[in-house]
Amino acid sequence: MSLILTACNSNNDTNEISQREPSGDTSQQELSESSRELVEFPENYDKGVNYTTVNRGNVREELYTSREAIEAVQNSQPIPDGTVITLEIYRDEELDEIFVMEKRAGWADQNPPEMRNGDWLYQEFNGDKSVDYEEDIGRCFSCHANQERDDFMNTLDEMKSYDLEDFTGSKDSITDSQIAGISTNHWEVKAVDDNLEDSRDILHGNSLMEDEEKAGIIQKVFLMIHFNRET
Repeated sequence: MSLILTACNSNNDTNEISQREPSGDTSQQELSESSRELVEFPENYDKGVNYTTVNRGNVREELYTSREAIEAVQNSQPIPDGTVITLEIYRDEELDEIFVMEKRAGWADQNPPEMRNGDWLYQEFNGDKSVDYEEDIGRCFSCHANQERDDFMNTLDEMKSYDLEDFTGSKDSITDSQIAGISTNHWEVKAVDDNLEDSRDILHGNSLMEDEEKAGIIQKVFLMIHFNRET
């Protein structure tokens, strides 16, 4: 993916990337334009893993994907269905474009055979998140077609080498991950004084939270929220 912008946005490309000549068949172009609408802007993508940065002159590219995708790659498994990879393109430190590629089962059928990169589809957004309809998405297919053995990824090696221990995520994602999966059925809201001395009593002193492990997780999350607000 570090080559995406060179392939898709520059007519002075010096890299050895095959460029497909525009076809006279407008039906193929229409199919490509139709399929790109399936890729929507991935809100909160920047809470994912920023797994590599590419600098080229005045252009800086930041690449994001999910932890699950990187774990799959590092475990020699296929990139999961539903994976989204987002590339921010900065020019002179100003966010200029956002390139998105997304993988969904069955999406291979959205384009003619000569414009298929597995189940990946592509979309280009402007810095304000609006779709860049002037971008020729067909050239993105051409660029990534050269990487079929890497599931059409240009930065698979970077995903393999990324140390997930370096990924902490946002404060919100930390608390979300800890509290996820704990049922909140029958919870009640009770006031707690500022020093939080009664928090454990609220969690343990009645039938609202019988499970010791879950109660401990909930208390830890509440404490994190409290101290984050204080600081």
